[in-house]
Amino acid sequence: MVVIGGGAIGVSVAYELARRGTSVTLLERESLGSGCSSGNAGLVCPSHSAPLATPAALREGMRSLVRRESAFSVSPRRETLDWLFRFAAASRNGNVHRATDAIRALSVASLELHAELAALGTGFERRGTLSVYETDARFAAGRDEAARSGLPHRVLTGAEVAEVEPSLARGNAGAVFFPDEAHVDPLRYVEAVAAAAAKAGADVQTGVEARSLAAGAVETSRGSLRPKTVVLAAGVWTAPLARGLGLDVPVTGGRGYHLDFAPLPGDPRVPILLQEARCALTPLPDRLRVAGLLDIVGRDLRLDERRVGAVRHAAARALGRDDREVVDVWAGLRPCAPDGLPVIGRPAANGSVVLATGHAMKGLSLAPVTGRLVAELVCGEKPSHDLEPFSPDRFRRARAA
Repeated sequence: MVVIGGGAIGVSVAYELARRGTSVTLLERESLGSGCSSGNAGLVCPSHSAPLATPAALREGMRSLVRRESAFSVSPRRETLDWLFRFAAASRNGNVHRATDAIRALSVASLELHAELAALGTGFERRGTLSVYETDARFAAGRDEAARSGLPHRVLTGAEVAEVEPSLARGNAGAVFFPDEAHVDPLRYVEAVAAAAAKAGADVQTGVEARSLAAGAVETSRGSLRPKTVVLAAGVWTAPLARGLGLDVPVTGGRGYHLDFAPLPGDPRVPILLQEARCALTPLPDRLRVAGLLDIVGRDLRLDERRVGAVRHAAARALGRDDREVVDVWAGLRPCAPDGLPVIGRPAANGSVVLATGHAMKGLSLAPVTGRLVAELVCGEKPSHDLEPFSPDRFRRARAA
């Protein structure tokens, strides 16, 4: 058994397989968590379960063609055109509520698995999350969404927001507090779960690139492997690897950003989601992380200084100051499927492969439950969740339709 990818998804899969007694080798081309896993906001929040493909996102993406200030932007280029056509079709198909419910069901289960994994040293903290709205219209929509979610929550007026989280600047329309939600330190999660997988018997190899796949073989930078089953959890690099097996996995890169600020007294006590700016503020042990934005760019990792400036501006508006010391600037590629749903399962065309990718901005949040679902599939157990919404074959069926 070979798992390709040493991010949050890959190490979670390796851990669940190893603890079931499966012989598993994990291959990571760089260091563990070196892709988008180490740089995300670290939130574990079922409240944030809408798929990427929605009518609002489609409108925002279209606006971004002429206004780069949009929190979600698209870059029409040869490698993203097919993805963008599929995204537009998925955004108009009326399945947003069904997709949201499917993602939320996984998220709720994954939150409890995160709580169980806390003993490994993942940095898990259950302080809740605070979704903050600047405008009355977005606040009203946020209240409706929270009510529909069925999750425990508390609606706060603008004045109450300042009482609950004094670090925020005044002038917000209101907020919704989700007390059961949590956050982890992203890199600590990856390293802790990988260490637990190794302790359970997994062979965790870093600096090993999986260069190509063919029937029954994985060609790597250190030679050829012939596993019975391959789990592809390689993020944005899943698609080119899958093509070697004749599989169409339309996952492309959504470039996200973060700024890490040196901590200061009075920093936020709970993670804050800035809904209009699509950025999150996460209090981590030795820094305050501001992460957000999404640019559909394929596998282009170049840092866009204008987008970094937009993240910094969002933090300055939220905190009422722009004089923070920046200790790290980062950009990474989130693996995005055009319909905004993860890709989890065995493709009908190749039963020796299991796909675990396309989690977009929910990879860390959904990592534990994805690891468990993949292990259940590999070990012949009945999946603990309905995997039909996440089936790799949905893209083939959509093309045929």
